[in-house]
Amino acid sequence: MGQKSSSALTNFVLDFDGTCTQIAEIAVSYLEQYRLKFIENVGPLSELEWQGAKSKVCQESPKAAWMLSGAPSAPAAADPFILADEAAKLVLRSRGQKNVLIPAIVNSQAYSAVPAPWREEACDVIGELVQRGAQVHFISNSSSTLIRQRLAELFGSEAAVGNGISVASDAGKFRICELSWERTEIGSEFEQKFLSLPAESDRQAGLVRPIYLRRGAYFEAICSALRGDLSFLSSTVFCGDIWEMDLAMPFALGAKVHLIERAPPFSTYPYEHQLLANCGERGRTSSDLRGLLEWFPN
Repeated sequence: MGQKSSSALTNFVLDFDGTCTQIAEIAVSYLEQYRLKFIENVGPLSELEWQGAKSKVCQESPKAAWMLSGAPSAPAAADPFILADEAAKLVLRSRGQKNVLIPAIVNSQAYSAVPAPWREEACDVIGELVQRGAQVHFISNSSSTLIRQRLAELFGSEAAVGNGISVASDAGKFRICELSWERTEIGSEFEQKFLSLPAESDRQAGLVRPIYLRRGAYFEAICSALRGDLSFLSSTVFCGDIWEMDLAMPFALGAKVHLIERAPPFSTYPYEHQLLANCGERGRTSSDLRGLLEWFPN
């Protein structure tokens, strides 16, 4: 494989929810929609009980984590979508209903009811990245179909996807797991790169729980976006709004990372700022997407 220059940026990998959208604008409406969908699909849930569960989760986060398949994946109150899931599970545990499952439709219907608007600068910044010759990839937990639809709305045409912009989503960034055994698109070099990752990052910045790095589904999405070429990692900027779910593994792989600061009431935690500061020249942060343009030399 030919080596790419580490100084020339070739790829920008963007998260979607919260990174490119204004989640704070729809948080209250989404959380109420989630409560109503919970009532329809699971059982009664009063406003008082719901508020109490949400407050408890917010109080305990980030020590409390979004627990999926028994592993801590991200801060339990990093955004309204994670908060809703953890608060609903807390409600069920408090009732002694630990074995009751929350159908995926509860979140999907609430999410669809109140789509978060794009950041005001998103169209201009993404367009500028492409104009400067970088490939832009969306890797998110949200579905590829949804992101393509939202991109078509943003640019006014479905032609935007495929013209310097790709979508490799449905990424399962929250899944702490190894590579799938039936993988067919990952070369041996990429596989060895993943296997060389430690299970967790060094504990620091005041967070008592581990930050797990080996997220196989996310890694496979990265491999697809970068066309299986490891040499692109050093010239790629990963941009997200949740350190451990979006940026921790890419940084450990050798990529550059950019943290978009979350707006209140889901503000970025101090430990995330500290971990970003520890990245040195390979890490930057900003309050909006315009900060991505600062990666290019004047």
